[in-house]
Amino acid sequence: MRLVFLQLIFLIACLQFSLVSKGQDSTKSKAETIPYIRFQYSLLYSSGDFEDRYGQSNSVGGAFGVKLKSNWVFEIEGGYHFTRNVRIGSLLDDIINDQGDVTDSDGELVKLVYELRGLSFYGSVGKIFPWFATNENSGILIQAGAGYFQHFIKVDYRDGTVFQLSEDMLKGYDRLHTGLAIRQFIGYQHYGKRNLINFYLGFEFEQAFTYNRRKFNYDTRSFDTDQKLDLLSGLRFGWTIPFRSRESEEFYFY
Repeated sequence: MRLVFLQLIFLIACLQFSLVSKGQDSTKSKAETIPYIRFQYSLLYSSGDFEDRYGQSNSVGGAFGVKLKSNWVFEIEGGYHFTRNVRIGSLLDDIINDQGDVTDSDGELVKLVYELRGLSFYGSVGKIFPWFATNENSGILIQAGAGYFQHFIKVDYRDGTVFQLSEDMLKGYDRLHTGLAIRQFIGYQHYGKRNLINFYLGFEFEQAFTYNRRKFNYDTRSFDTDQKLDLLSGLRFGWTIPFRSRESEEFYFY
């Protein structure tokens, strides 16, 4: 709850900042077509089947899109998901000791690290609903999209050679899941008049319909063929780089 409260404070602060920036420029910005690229970060919370394997996670990525003069927005995006908050504690009980270490080929103890690694790709369509009459390019942004989602457990160890964790053996433990996914976003998009301050932020929701591509889990010694519903939701922030021509300067002579 504390993190959710901090996220809401962050959202309010950014909206307040946009209000101040609008107040400093009374010149009306008319709606225009704006191609853009964007860099973004998400703090995500797990639910559904995803919660059984991972806790709070992070996503970084980018997008390429275009906002039309009608304020419809079309984009493609990709994200990289990661966290060390992996909840399958008994994954390698057959080969580790009580402290969670494994013995390498030289008889030395090696510390194992479990991490989420994931990728997502979406094509999205949305629309901006202008909030203020002084800037028709900025306002509430609502988006929906569809794409692909995959994730697996990366078992990492820095030193030594562990025969029990060869590439082929790890495939029986890594829980590689892939499948189709859908995504929704609601938030605020700001395009500054002078191309210096352009950002968006809000709440995103992802639903992925995935299957275990390994079919059989070595640790549970059982087949895993059921479809999973992996749910993620959280706060997203992105910095936008628009590509638009500079407005021509007008000179008046008296």
